[in-house]
Amino acid sequence: MKKQKLKLSGQSTYGMKRAVLTFISCLREIFDESAYARYLVRAGREPSVDSYAAFRRESELAKTRRPRCC
Repeated sequence: MKKQKLKLSGQSTYGMKRAVLTFISCLREIFDESAYARYLVRAGREPSVDSYAAFRRESELAKTRRPRCC
């Protein structure tokens, strides 16, 4: 039995790359990595234990202020 090579055109590899990058971006949003990066930029801080603690406090405070539906 002869093995066949998978041929990918430039367009299909581009599509696969975009799908993987989108998936990684979704994971970063789910696990708050993107939100933390935005916080660092907004607050003008460097990544550290203290800045992460401040980020978590701010996040928790924002969640408690949201009105709950139903």
